[in-house]
Amino acid sequence: MQSQQKADKDLLNIYGRMIVVGLVLVIVAIVGAKYFLTLPQIATRGLEVEHNRFVNVLVMVRSQWLSLGKPQQMQLNWEALDNISNKAESSVVNMNDLGWPQPKLFTAQGCQDLWWQLMGTELDNADLVADYSAKDNRCHYLSPNGNSIDYQLDSGSVIFSAQP
Repeated sequence: MQSQQKADKDLLNIYGRMIVVGLVLVIVAIVGAKYFLTLPQIATRGLEVEHNRFVNVLVMVRSQWLSLGKPQQMQLNWEALDNISNKAESSVVNMNDLGWPQPKLFTAQGCQDLWWQLMGTELDNADLVADYSAKDNRCHYLSPNGNSIDYQLDSGSVIFSAQP
């Protein structure tokens, strides 16, 4: 009779362990699901930060432009701190009559180069793709999740668009 009681006790221990393992798996699944559901929001927040940084850099460049007497071109000195580029001409930015930085070429590549000149990072590092719209005269920077930053070259307006 004792062997039957021992077998029953062992069976109850196994059921108890199965229940504990099941509960742990459910908790891990819930935490994992919440984590993966928030990843798109984190990516959106990253582009929002880039948007704010882009706006701040534009304001700083325009302020320099005003203080230097409204030149047609400006040397961006903060690139020298990084030693990323050996080309001195890459740090020269064309300015429009209202003091907003312009790409050297009005193409997608020109917008990509302008991002690098202003932000100091490649678009690949920010997971963005550059495009130029001749109709609106704007640079469009699109992230993989559909969020975007638009830089209106005429007015200096920067618009962040988030996908719902």
